[in-house]
Amino acid sequence: MDHNSLIDKNTYDVTIHAEDNANVFICDKPIANAISKLNKKGYKTIASCSGHYKIEFYEYLDEDIKYLEEYQKDDRIIIKKIKDKTFDFWQEVDKTHMYILFDKIYNFKNLPKDFIVNNDNDKTCIDSSISFYDKNNNHKTIKKGIKEIDKKCKLLEEWVDKLPDINERNDKNE
Repeated sequence: MDHNSLIDKNTYDVTIHAEDNANVFICDKPIANAISKLNKKGYKTIASCSGHYKIEFYEYLDEDIKYLEEYQKDDRIIIKKIKDKTFDFWQEVDKTHMYILFDKIYNFKNLPKDFIVNNDNDKTCIDSSISFYDKNNNHKTIKKGIKEIDKKCKLLEEWVDKLPDINERNDKNE
């Protein structure tokens, strides 16, 4: 659990170990303080991710052959197998997402920079993507990618610090 923290389900305190694992939930370390504070303020979360910088590819099968030439020009795609009418390929995952999914709809008016809100299925999700490429389309180093994730986690925590306790909101939307 080196990359994770535990959060107590009753107190929402971040902990490194727990005597009773039934009373904790796992959270990515970089985002754990923000998740802890949100829950303590009454904004109940049900899932979150700080984003992860890792190089990987998704595999796609049986893409229509009419796209082959276009995909061959894309540096982030590796053609795996060409067939008569289709082809298979791998596509590089070129970004990660930091998100928080809440237990219901919260109408946040102000979000941290580069975050968006989605209200779907009676739940709110705030999300921010982090590209693995810089503005010149050069691949970022792992160090730079992790630094950007940490910076966004800090912005998120600063935003949470400014949110009012939900019990003190008097039905005003923040």
